[in-house]
Amino acid sequence: MRNYRPILIHFENHASDPNDKEASAAMKGRAKLVQQSLKQYKMLLFIHLMLDVLQELKQLSLLFQQDGLTLQIVSDGLQTTTLALVAMQTNPGPRLYQFMEEVGAGSIWQGVQLSRTNADDDTFNALKLRLTNSFCEFVSERFKSLETGVLKATSTLFDLSNWPEDTTDLATFGTAELNAFMEHFHPVLETCEDFESVEAARREWLDLKVLIARHYRHLDPQVLWQRLIQGAIGRDGQFQHMQVIAEISLVLPMSSSCCERGFSSMKRIKSDRRSCLSNEMLNCLLQIWVHGPPAQHYDSVKAVTKWWSSGCRARRPQLRLRQRRL
Repeated sequence: MRNYRPILIHFENHASDPNDKEASAAMKGRAKLVQQSLKQYKMLLFIHLMLDVLQELKQLSLLFQQDGLTLQIVSDGLQTTTLALVAMQTNPGPRLYQFMEEVGAGSIWQGVQLSRTNADDDTFNALKLRLTNSFCEFVSERFKSLETGVLKATSTLFDLSNWPEDTTDLATFGTAELNAFMEHFHPVLETCEDFESVEAARREWLDLKVLIARHYRHLDPQVLWQRLIQGAIGRDGQFQHMQVIAEISLVLPMSSSCCERGFSSMKRIKSDRRSCLSNEMLNCLLQIWVHGPPAQHYDSVKAVTKWWSSGCRARRPQLRLRQRRL
């Protein structure tokens, strides 16, 4: 759409230029078909709809590429994307809305006469409804594991929006989910020194619910559970079992983007021209590339100072320079 006019002119030339000897009759026929499609009003409606849909899916994809993802962030992102797609069924997205405003009740856009019929709007609305529903169903099917098993239990326990307001309901809230969580991670909890017994964890869960409901309900869930892990909530050693459980919930892997970035970094560092790097050196370079500061914030003074002061022999770059000149 950004280059709509040049693309349209290109296909018009291929379809109607008699001096174009390279294009066969079949190619000219396909070019004419594309040209006619690009002049259809309902085709342009569909293209602008896809621009809005792909923008929402792009934001979801970027979310999954972030480091430090938690189950709550992923659940919120999926819900936001689904709601945005559902909203497009009645309210057009920004790109589609702009196109409809520019065309209005006419049939001219960017100086091009479009082919428009009275049934185009109804046909497009039916297509839009079917398309957005298909996207929502696919997202739900793709991430349905978040609604079952230990992931569902974790989301229920540590997402404060799921917590009931009534004190009576809060008393029994999360007991079954906590049991399912501890049963799933039993091999991990069994080897943890800070986790003594399941019964102690259940008692701490009851105390923790009361404390959070009375004093910490206003905090962001991720901030709240990080404070719990750091021991900033409750008395010293009061929630040692829940600290272990909260830490497990925060490190559940939600995507493999960090692994993919690591493989890409390794390919850039250990290229064909640097294939003799040792594993130790490769690991050091990967650590710098993945976890190091940006190049514009890197201070080389410390590195040069360490290089200059370390080593078995004294650094004499001036002598080496004179030898090269000789």
